[in-house]
Amino acid sequence: MELLGQSWWKVGEPDFTPYITAILAAKPDAVIVATGGRDCVPFLKAAKATGFNEKVPFYMHTATELSTLKPLGLDAPEGVIGTSNYFFYHPDTPENKAFVAAFQKAYERYPAVGAVYGAMAANFIKDAYEKAGEVDTEKFIDALEGLTVQTPVGPVTMRAYDHQAMLPMFMGVTKKSPDHDFLIATDIVTIPGDQVIPTIEENKKARGE
Repeated sequence: MELLGQSWWKVGEPDFTPYITAILAAKPDAVIVATGGRDCVPFLKAAKATGFNEKVPFYMHTATELSTLKPLGLDAPEGVIGTSNYFFYHPDTPENKAFVAAFQKAYERYPAVGAVYGAMAANFIKDAYEKAGEVDTEKFIDALEGLTVQTPVGPVTMRAYDHQAMLPMFMGVTKKSPDHDFLIATDIVTIPGDQVIPTIEENKKARGE
C-alpha cells in the first residue's frame, strides 16, 4: 500500500470542494476520510455534490450512522463505507426490536447510537450497584470491572484493565431504502468489540507499563 497524501482542514470548514479536488487529482484507489463531529454531515453533502462517492471508494466513520444520514435525507451519497456502534435495524434480534419499539413509543423517532450508549450506561450503573450491594464508590468500581450487561447489540463487557466498554462495531455501505426517507447501511459486517479497541498489551506499551 502506498500513501499518496494527506489533507487537513479546520474544524467547521465551510467548503470541502478544494480538498476533494486535490484528493481526486492524486488518483487514489481508496480514501479514508477522518472527519469528526460537525464535519460529518457537510462532508457527505459535498461528496454528493461533487460526485466524489462515484469517482473513488471512501470510508468515513459514522457515514452510516443515523444521526449523520437522517439530516441529509435522500440527498446523502450512496456507496460510502461507514461504521457505527448501532443501527436500529441491526442486529435483527428480539432484544433490539424490543428496544426500538420502546424507544419509538417514548420519543416517536428511531433510536440512534446515543440512545444505546445511554441505555447501556444505565444498565452498567444499575447492575454494578446491585452487585456491590451498597452505595460505596470503591465497591461500585470493583463490581463494574469485568461486568457484562445486556444491550440491544448483545452482551457488552466492561474491561477491567481500563474500564473500556467492549462494544461491537458495525461496518456497512450507504444505500437508499424503500422503507425510509433517508439512507441506511447495507452489507453489514460485525467487528467484535475485542477487535475494535487496542489490546491490554498495546495499552500497557503505550503507557510505558
